[in-house]
Amino acid sequence: MARRGDGIYQLGRTWWLDFSHDGRRYYVRLGRNINRTAASEIARVKRAAALKREAGIGGPRLKDPTFDEAADEFTTWADTNRKPRTARDYREISERLKAVFGGRRPRQVDDCRSSASSGLASRPVPR
Repeated sequence: MARRGDGIYQLGRTWWLDFSHDGRRYYVRLGRNINRTAASEIARVKRAAALKREAGIGGPRLKDPTFDEAADEFTTWADTNRKPRTARDYREISERLKAVFGGRRPRQVDDCRSSASSGLASRPVPR
């Protein structure tokens, strides 16, 4: 909705800031009955506060779990929310994937594509 590229716009008599931070879109009310110059100054302050995480925007960074932790949490969820056979299949699949991706963080999974393809290709094919 930004009209001039600075991310501020006016709806009625209220100025708003529209921006994206860490992949999420935010709308921040800047003020009512102010001119564009004042709204621009306030927007600059709000953007800086968001980048410093002072404005309550963005929140704390989430913990980046290892693949093993995420797989264990998923299988626990599957045991309670899926049929027994489906949960068993998920457990078997996650054990195979742990052999390849175990101990890595999600950001590191993309770095090991060649090892993943070689590790998964070497497993025996069930008949």
